[in-house]
Amino acid sequence: MVNISPELYVNGTLEIGSIYKLKAPELITTDIPHYFIVVATDHPEIYMVLCTSQKINKEKHFEWNDLDLTGLVYIKPDSSNCLTLDSYINCNDYHTITKKKLINKKATGELEYIGKINLNYYTQIKKGIIESHTNDLPEYLLKYS
Repeated sequence: MVNISPELYVNGTLEIGSIYKLKAPELITTDIPHYFIVVATDHPEIYMVLCTSQKINKEKHFEWNDLDLTGLVYIKPDSSNCLTLDSYINCNDYHTITKKKLINKKATGELEYIGKINLNYYTQIKKGIIESHTNDLPEYLLKYS
C-alpha cells in the first residue's frame, strides 16, 4: 500500500461532488463520523451539505420548521457515490470547513474520501439550495466539476 501525504490525499480528492466520511463535532456536535458532500468552494472556504439516512426525522424537521420538502434531496447508493444507505440532503443547511482543516482531519484519521455524486444528484441539490429561503450560498459558487 502506498502512503500518501494528507495534503496530497485532499488535493487529489477535493472537488465539487466529492463525498467525505468525516468526524466533525465542531460542525454537527457529534463525534460520530457522517457523510458530507462538497457543493462549493471559495478559497479558503469549502461548503458541504450533510447526508442523513434518517428520512422520517428529516421530514418532521421540515414540517416543524415550515420548510418546503423540495429542499430534501434523495440520493440512492451506487458504485460512484459508494454510499451504503439511502441518503437525504437538507439543502437548507450547509457547513463550512477549510482545506487546511480537511488535511489535518486526514492526518488524524478523521477523514475518508468515499466517492462522488453524479451531475444529476448535484443538479437536484443545487436546485434545492437556490430555492431555499434559508440557505444563502450564492449560485455562482455552485458549479459541478
